[in-house]
Amino acid sequence: MWDDSELIIVDDGSDDGTDRVLPGYRDYPNVKVILRSHKGAAAARNAGIEAASGEYIAFMDCDDCLKTGFLEKAGELLINSDDLIIFGFERRYLDGGSQILAVKDHFYSDVSAFADEYIRSRAMLIYSACNKFYSKRIIDSYNVRFEPGIMFGEDRLFNYSFLLRAKSVRTSAILMFDYMQRSKVSMSSKHYPDFFGLLCRLHEEKMRCFLSLSKGTDRKERESFVNYDMKHTVLAVVERFTDHPEETAENLPSVLKMIYGEGYGRDQEIKLLKEDIPEQSQWSLRPCDNAAISVLL
Repeated sequence: MWDDSELIIVDDGSDDGTDRVLPGYRDYPNVKVILRSHKGAAAARNAGIEAASGEYIAFMDCDDCLKTGFLEKAGELLINSDDLIIFGFERRYLDGGSQILAVKDHFYSDVSAFADEYIRSRAMLIYSACNKFYSKRIIDSYNVRFEPGIMFGEDRLFNYSFLLRAKSVRTSAILMFDYMQRSKVSMSSKHYPDFFGLLCRLHEEKMRCFLSLSKGTDRKERESFVNYDMKHTVLAVVERFTDHPEETAENLPSVLKMIYGEGYGRDQEIKLLKEDIPEQSQWSLRPCDNAAISVLL
């Protein structure tokens, strides 16, 4: 399987000496090395897409390690010519513990059936770009690329864009890689300006993707999906306030206005800061009333 694969390494301005080691890999015929100044993960992945010549593309980050024998096992699936194949992976923590995130073996001949299943289960490992095989034909035909310049969620936007063009999806119980936790520094330690605005955009793009594709769900299921996702969007914002008081000032008024309208007071602020979020039926602006989403329901 390795003889039929190519490895494209994009060094996006590393400062740990990687650039001095990589040129030696150019002696291998199926290895391409791209050295570039730091332009971010999205631009690096786009550079890899441009350099790729295979029928499928998979992405890996520097903290990922392919499972032994994965290429041989997964190669048997590629003869089916599916547009997208989703695998599981194992997350390994600094304390020695681990967590397996997996999907079941299943084939969706129509992407709308995959969208139906996701709306109902909400657990298909769709966020990451690093646990999938993507058809390069789809990527090239529709110029699907990662969006540079956003601080968080570029993988999700890429996946939503790809799914809107795909026809078939396969999920596999094969574990693709180990995600190695290298540091205790994580997303939660960073400050993201307008984090609520960013997550709202990701929410709307997710709804646009799955509500547009789904053909087998009823309105009740779709509204439940919208409400569930928006409530968890609000929780993701509020949970950061303790560690990032600057985000409280930036985001709290917008969240309060969405839930309570213009008439909120200190009591509502205290409830929200305690993550006491009312059901969406009580919100001033229900998620399903959003103009960008209500037309899809």
